[in-house]
Amino acid sequence: MNDHLASLKALIPSSYIPRGDQATVVGGAIDYVKQLEQQLVALQAEAAARRGGIRAVATAASAASDGVFVSPQYTSYSEGCGGVDVEAMAAVGGHVRVRVAGRRWPGRLVRAVAALEDLRLAVLHLAVNSLGHDAVVYCFNLKMEDGCEVATADEVATLVHQIFAYATSGACC
Repeated sequence: MNDHLASLKALIPSSYIPRGDQATVVGGAIDYVKQLEQQLVALQAEAAARRGGIRAVATAASAASDGVFVSPQYTSYSEGCGGVDVEAMAAVGGHVRVRVAGRRWPGRLVRAVAALEDLRLAVLHLAVNSLGHDAVVYCFNLKMEDGCEVATADEVATLVHQIFAYATSGACC
């Protein structure tokens, strides 16, 4: 076990492992892999944007994380009301990973985060990948807090789609 931890520690930048204990090494490795995954999503989405616009961006964003740290449960919404594509994937312990791809709208993210918090969905991590001047991919790690009335990734995807559509148009679809 110690040999494997030493090998893992050698693969991870030292900034992710401030201490040498086992838990810190494993936690740092997880954080580093998540950061690499976000870079992969951004690069794939950027390449897709060059090829075919927002629909391709949403496809690239969802394809980049298939099977990484998540169960296969997911829901996807195509671009339509509100101009967003949403994918939610269930993770362990009430955590949900959500990706939202769409056109950039002033104030959309701030209103969406406030609405998520009102629904007792805590934003643990948020990555924003800009794609040119008019497209963006938001990657959320959410935690369902006590009192949260949604229980599945499907329900979270539905709510996030409504939130982002509302944040854009002013009327929920």
